[in-house]
Amino acid sequence: MPDLSVSIVNTNSRELLLACLESLAGTAAEVVVLDNASEDGSAEAVRERFPDVRLIAQSHRAGFGANHNTVIRATTCRYVYVLNEDTTAGDWGFEALTTYLDAHPRVAALGPRLVYPDGRLQDSAWRFPTPLVSMLGLVSLGRLGVTQSRGDAPRAVDWVMGAAVVLRREALDEVGLFDEGFFLYSEEVDLQTRLRRAGWEVHYFPLVSVVHHESQFSADIPERRINEMWRSRHRYWQKHHSGAGARIAALATGAQYAARAALSPVARRDPRLGARMRLHAHDSLRVTGPGLRELADEWNGRVGTAPQR
Repeated sequence: MPDLSVSIVNTNSRELLLACLESLAGTAAEVVVLDNASEDGSAEAVRERFPDVRLIAQSHRAGFGANHNTVIRATTCRYVYVLNEDTTAGDWGFEALTTYLDAHPRVAALGPRLVYPDGRLQDSAWRFPTPLVSMLGLVSLGRLGVTQSRGDAPRAVDWVMGAAVVLRREALDEVGLFDEGFFLYSEEVDLQTRLRRAGWEVHYFPLVSVVHHESQFSADIPERRINEMWRSRHRYWQKHHSGAGARIAALATGAQYAARAALSPVARRDPRLGARMRLHAHDSLRVTGPGLRELADEWNGRVGTAPQR
């Protein structure tokens, strides 16, 4: 049995969660689900259909990093597989992942190859969004020198997507867990930045493939999602770069959205897409609207629960 705990956080994605757990059934790993105060019967369905899965039924709603931190603190395995509820796999490759980590003791984060349900490759590893990389992304409209999830052999990268990433507990003990100041988005970039600066490595591992179905939990609230994304980006840049560097990175990234919107015939035909692109450009200067954190706070206030501080 691999020394591996699987950490899954779920918010009102019952069917996706059950499909994920079904694909995990019979695997030799500890599976832990933190249900983020769902209202769709997710927790009850897990208890009924997957009694061997360890369930943490949370009464309040918290962010991505805070929820996975709860699972990490509640487990003891040497490796923690942070996994979205909207993922499945025919072969999770736990033995291959842990064998690779055992053979490479300085690798602190390992990301498998991600694919869409139709089998197309999904970009899942990138260079850090430094001011220089952000400028490169603007010049090439994100097409050059940014994506690192290519090739068929494992290799070192800057950071891998938090939808599926195996973390080494020893490294987390050294640099700390997810920064809970990020509610959603960029928390995995921040963690892997801290790991890299402490001398650890991040690798992309395309020998194992995971299907990422991309949950639409916030698809009906795009403005809040965009606001939260940019709030997290600003926090990341301000945390890891100078004031001038943070502003350059934000302006370059916002300008990239504006340029793509101007050049995209789809954006010109679809007023909703055009509006979202304009919101991205606006938020690159300053986020003024509420995000997903406020949505969770509103829910917690309405039902009378709140996370313990």
